[in-house]
Amino acid sequence: MQQKRRSGRSRKGIGLDLLVLPMVCVLAVFVCGSCQGGAEPAATKEAQEQQSARTDEQGGANGQVVVTYFYTTARCPTCHRLEEYSRDTVESAFARELEQGRIVFHLINMQEPENRHYIQDYKLYTKSLVVSERKDGKEIRWKNLPDIWKLVRDKEQYEQYVRSEIEDYLKDL
Repeated sequence: MQQKRRSGRSRKGIGLDLLVLPMVCVLAVFVCGSCQGGAEPAATKEAQEQQSARTDEQGGANGQVVVTYFYTTARCPTCHRLEEYSRDTVESAFARELEQGRIVFHLINMQEPENRHYIQDYKLYTKSLVVSERKDGKEIRWKNLPDIWKLVRDKEQYEQYVRSEIEDYLKDL
């Protein structure tokens, strides 16, 4: 008992440490380990910038559907899955429309300073998939697809949901 008092720890303090330490470890794993963030490869950013330029050049009077997955720097396996399912759906279900420029797919890190305006523009609070319609260089309408989080464990339902929402936008082009 004397040694515990000399080290400044009582039984109560040790018990509290046993509760706090696991919480700190879980938080550290979440922030540093399981949500591996990081910058996108330069090639991906360049491709996005080129695609962005094409978005402005194409779509004129006929319009264009823009599908954007908004992510943050810290990303967990589920966040990566959301991106993968979104990309797969757009690329497989709308290959012709992508080639024609009627649909474009973007990935945007909403935490980068130049992209923070999207948080307000689309009322984002977490990773999100937004479908929007552009005509003559102006956004006409947009929709955040909140059910992607509910469907992330079922790729088939996820793809059906996203495909259906995009098709609704394509009808009006």
